[in-house]
Amino acid sequence: MQTILFDLDGTLHDSESCYIQACCGSLELFKKRKLTEEEKSYLIGKPITRIIDEWFNDQKDEVLATFFKHYEMCNNHVKKYNGIYDILTELKNRQVTMGIVSSKYKKYIVQELLHTELYPFFNVIVGLDDCKKPKPNPEPLLKAVNELQIEPKDCLYIGDQPTDILAANAAGIMSFGALWGEGTKDKLEGAFPTALLQKPEDILVIHRN
Repeated sequence: MQTILFDLDGTLHDSESCYIQACCGSLELFKKRKLTEEEKSYLIGKPITRIIDEWFNDQKDEVLATFFKHYEMCNNHVKKYNGIYDILTELKNRQVTMGIVSSKYKKYIVQELLHTELYPFFNVIVGLDDCKKPKPNPEPLLKAVNELQIEPKDCLYIGDQPTDILAANAAGIMSFGALWGEGTKDKLEGAFPTALLQKPEDILVIHRN
């Protein structure tokens, strides 16, 4: 398998806390109350545009603009998971083609990859604003596959949320659940991944296979 596509938050970057922080800071202003723990849990793995569409009937543009202001105050603190740089280096040495498919706006994907020095590894980057339908719809993954001019069966996708697995399965791409970030076995198993990965180093094992 010479092509691997990755989710970003919770898979390569430990950035979910920044996203939740920005969501709480912005959404609470418009809800005029604190978010419940259940609401905070619901935010994980979902694009901000979906949350705003579901939670607000009006002021959507204002809510989104406020979210961006909050997010930009913390996204320069995003860190890559331990071992990820060395793993991507090894995959590059094996001549693996790599890409990012994320539910984050492309501007922020690029900013964060540059900040964590991972940007040079990737041949394609697909963000929320590149597609009409975000994950779990397969459109973002199929766009990446088309840009790389490969067949879905010739690549695999690694992500930490059920939406990642569902999108990959719908696209005809092998799906692998990442358990070292925000992903949990209970949540991911229900989406029927090809396999679950316990630690980042397992990426090198599945590629070898």
